[in-house]
Amino acid sequence: MMTSDTVSPGDEWPEHYRGLTLSVSPDRSVWWQLYNDKPRLRLTPPPEDIVDTLLELKRIGGRIHITEHGDVLTKIEDDATDDDSYNEVYVGTVDLYGELIPEDDPDYSLQLRPEGLSPGDLWPSIYDGSRYSFAGERIWWHNGATHTRHPVDAGLPDHILSTLRQYKPQGGSFRITPWGDVITLISIHPSPGDVAEQFDKLSLIVKNIIKFRRERGVEMLPVYIGNMNGSSLTVSEPTSLTDSLSPEEEATLSSWAENLGRTEPRSTSAHKVSTPAVDDDSEEAESDDDAIRFDDDPLDWIKNDIELNEK
Repeated sequence: MMTSDTVSPGDEWPEHYRGLTLSVSPDRSVWWQLYNDKPRLRLTPPPEDIVDTLLELKRIGGRIHITEHGDVLTKIEDDATDDDSYNEVYVGTVDLYGELIPEDDPDYSLQLRPEGLSPGDLWPSIYDGSRYSFAGERIWWHNGATHTRHPVDAGLPDHILSTLRQYKPQGGSFRITPWGDVITLISIHPSPGDVAEQFDKLSLIVKNIIKFRRERGVEMLPVYIGNMNGSSLTVSEPTSLTDSLSPEEEATLSSWAENLGRTEPRSTSAHKVSTPAVDDDSEEAESDDDAIRFDDDPLDWIKNDIELNEK
C-alpha cells in the first residue's frame, strides 16, 4: 500500500522528506528557480488541485516537494513550539507535467518531463528530484535536518544500479523525478561524440543552467539513467550505538576479539581506506561512514534546497 493511501492532506508525513522542489505564490503561480538571483521558470499549467490545498494549509504559499511517486509534501510552522520548528505534512498527489516558461522571456519554454530518452542521453530539462547517493552496494538518503544517513534497504532496480555504476564507478549522488526517471551528473562521458551532438540540441534554458553551474566551479553534465518502473525505495533508520546485536553478530565479534594477535601482523597501510572525492552531504567527516563523500551534486545548486527558504 502506498503511503498516500493512508494519509490525508495536512497529515504529518511519515516517510523521509524529499522530492523535486517547486514554489507556490499567493497569486497561485507555481515556479522553479535554480538560484535566488536567477530568473524563475513558471510551470504551465499549474497543478490547480495541489495549489488549492497548499493555500488552505499555507495562506501565503510556499515550497512543495514532489517525491518519486508524485506525493506532494510541504513544511508548516509548528504552533505548539516557540523555536521556529516545522512539521512535514502531506499535501496530495499529482501527476506532474507541463512546460517551464521564463518569467522574463515567455517566448522560450522547456518541457518539464522529457520523453524518448535512452540511458546515457543528456538530460534536457531541469536537474531536480528526490536525492539519494550510492557507493558500491550501499545506497542511502541523507537527512539534512539531523545530518545522518539512512540506508536504502531495497527498491533500486538492478538495471538502474548497474547503469549508475557504469557512468559513476566511484559512486555519487543521483535524483529521481516525480515520474520515476533517474538522472545523475557526470564529469566524463564514455561517448563524447554523442554528447557533442546532443549538447547542440539542448534548449537555451538548459545550456544557461549548465553555464550558471560552471560559473560556480562545478563542471558536470546531467544524464538520464533509466526509469524506476514503479519500484519503491525502502529507507530505514541509521545504525545507533545502542542497537542490539544479533546472536550472529555477537558470535562473530567474540570470535574476532579472541583471535586478536594470533594471526600475522599487518602493516598500518593495510588498515587505511581510500575514499572518493568530498561529498556535499556533510560539512565534516565524523565517522567512517561520513568518509564516503562526493562533490557531484551540491545542495546549494537549487535554491529550494536551502532550509531557510522553507517558509
